[in-house]
Amino acid sequence: MKKKVFIALRMAGIAGQYKLAGIFRYLSERYGEKHPWDIELVRTRSEVTGEFVADALKRGANGLIVSIPGIESELKLMAEKPIPVILLDMTIGSFENRKSNLTVIRTSADKIGREAALYLMRQGISRSYAFLHAEGVPYWSKSRFNGFRDTLSENGHWCTEIHSAKEVPRLKKGTAIFVANDDTAYKLIDILKARKYKIPKDFAVLGVDNDTLICENCHPKLSSVLPDFEAEGFLAAESLDKMMCSSKPTPVNSLYVGVKRIVHRQSTLEPSPQGKLVQKAVAFIDTHALEGIDVRDVTNHLGCSRRLADLRFREFQGRSILETIVEKRLAAVRQRLTETRDKIDVIAGECGFKNSNYLKNLFKKRYSMTMSEFRRAGSSLKASRQG
Repeated sequence: MKKKVFIALRMAGIAGQYKLAGIFRYLSERYGEKHPWDIELVRTRSEVTGEFVADALKRGANGLIVSIPGIESELKLMAEKPIPVILLDMTIGSFENRKSNLTVIRTSADKIGREAALYLMRQGISRSYAFLHAEGVPYWSKSRFNGFRDTLSENGHWCTEIHSAKEVPRLKKGTAIFVANDDTAYKLIDILKARKYKIPKDFAVLGVDNDTLICENCHPKLSSVLPDFEAEGFLAAESLDKMMCSSKPTPVNSLYVGVKRIVHRQSTLEPSPQGKLVQKAVAFIDTHALEGIDVRDVTNHLGCSRRLADLRFREFQGRSILETIVEKRLAAVRQRLTETRDKIDVIAGECGFKNSNYLKNLFKKRYSMTMSEFRRAGSSLKASRQG
C-alpha cells in the first residue's frame, strides 16, 4: 500500500522547482518507475490552512515535506502528532517541542557567503566589498553576511554592511556588492542605473538563488549564487523515506547543503582589457600562490611589464601584486594553524614561504601575536563553538 505524502513547496521561484526535482530524483533512483508514495502537492501559502492540515491527518497522512515560510503556526496540529516531518529552509515554529521524527534541512547561509567572497575576490575587478541585506534582515541574511565578511577578513579585505540600496552612493566606486538575494539585487541594479552608475565598472553586483526570471531580465544580466536546492529535495525525500520505513521514532536532525555553483553573468564581468588583465592575474595567483611564485612569474604569465601589471593591479585591487600573493599565503597559513597540528616549518613550506623565520616575523608584525599564540586562540574558539 502506498504511503500518503503531502508536499508543500512554494513553486513561484526557482528554488521550489529544484527541490521538487530533487525529491523525484531520489524516488526514481531508489525505486525506479514505481515508487511507493502517493503524493499530494501544495504550491502556495494560501492553500496551507488549519483545515488543510486537519484534513490531511484525517486522510491518513504518513509524512510531510514543507518549504513555504510563514505557515509554521498552521502546522501546529501536525506538530502534535508523531507523523514524520521535513522542514526545508524554515524555522522550527510549532515543532520546537518535537523529540523525534523531525528533520530540518537548510542551505548553509555561511557557505553561501564564503563562496560569494571567494568568487568576487577571484574576479579581480574590485578593490573594496559591501554586503546589502534583504529587507527586514532575516536570520539567513545575517548568516550570509557573516560568512562573506569573515572570508574577506581572512584574506585581508574589509566589508561594509548596508541595509538599504540608498546607502550605496556613499561607497567607493570599484566596490563589489554581494546582495542577500536576487530580488534585492534586481532593485539595486535599477537604482544604480537610475543614478548613472556603470555595472560592473563602478559597482559589481552578485545575488543569490539564480532565479532565472530575475537574473536574465536584469540589464546587465545578474550573476548569482545557486544554492544546491536539488540536493535539499533529494535529502528531504531520503530522510522522510527512512523515517516512514522505521519501526522506531527517529531522533530530531539538522542537515545543511552548500552551493551548487555560481552563475557568471555581466553584472560581475569586467569587459575592459585592463579588467581582464587583472582577472587573469588574480586567477593565476589564486592557483599558484602557495607554490612559491613571485611577481616575475605573474608578469610572465600575463605577457606584460611589471610596471603595467602593478599599475592595473593597484587600479582595480588597491594593492600590489606582491601584497596580493602574500595575503593569499597568509590566509592559507592561518587556516593550517587552526585546522592542523603541523609544525610551523612545515606550514611555511606548504604555503610558499621559503624561510620560516621570515614568516614568523611577518605574522607577528601583521597580527600582533605569534603563530603559536594564534593557534592556541583558534583552538579555544573552535572548542567554544562546538560546546
